[in-house]
Amino acid sequence: MIECTHVYKRYNNGKSGTNALYDINVSVGQGEFIYIIGPTGSGKSTLIKLLDGEEVPTKGIVKVVGIDVGSLKGRQVPIYRRNIGVVFQDYKLLPTKTVYENIAYALEVIRMKKPQIRNRTKEIMEVVGLADKGNSFPGQLSGGQQQRVAIARAIANRPKVLIADEPTGNLDPGKSDEIMDLLEKINETYGTTILMVTHDLTLVNKHRKRTVVLEHGHIVADLPEGGYVRHDQ
Repeated sequence: MIECTHVYKRYNNGKSGTNALYDINVSVGQGEFIYIIGPTGSGKSTLIKLLDGEEVPTKGIVKVVGIDVGSLKGRQVPIYRRNIGVVFQDYKLLPTKTVYENIAYALEVIRMKKPQIRNRTKEIMEVVGLADKGNSFPGQLSGGQQQRVAIARAIANRPKVLIADEPTGNLDPGKSDEIMDLLEKINETYGTTILMVTHDLTLVNKHRKRTVVLEHGHIVADLPEGGYVRHDQ
């Protein structure tokens, strides 16, 4: 599903440049749920940008659903991204659109037919527990509910891969657990491959999954599902 082979990323921002990733080798199978953890500046964000086609590797190959992402031309990237859903820490919802409209918009942009949009949007609102919030606006929702809308929008077109970038970063522990339960439900129900970037080691150790640890652009550990992550990692 995801294959990074000898991947390096260097940003040319001055004479010396900045090395963000060094010789990254990681393989993620279909239906896996893995964490990507590491301190600020460890390369997590760069890795996500390589996976969603925002950046291309300086060296090496990034393949997602069999597609060599780094070789895509600009016009091909939006089509490729239909394979991927992305959830952010700050939700990125459209404030003037209702919950229903925020989710439906993700399907409108890929030109899905209106009856399909209506059926799929209602289905997803049920999945994320917001069937009664279709006419509400983001500003009327709690943080946890807004994140549920963001997740619903990200999975609306049934992507093969879901990237969750600090999805619990703005939530209290109780709401964080609810979001984890939802992500696990999506993983199990749809077989969606999930990569979750997080700083929350308490959450990682409570909901144990395979965990890839980055530090200074290197993978320093790839811990199996069920492994305990020390707080010094």
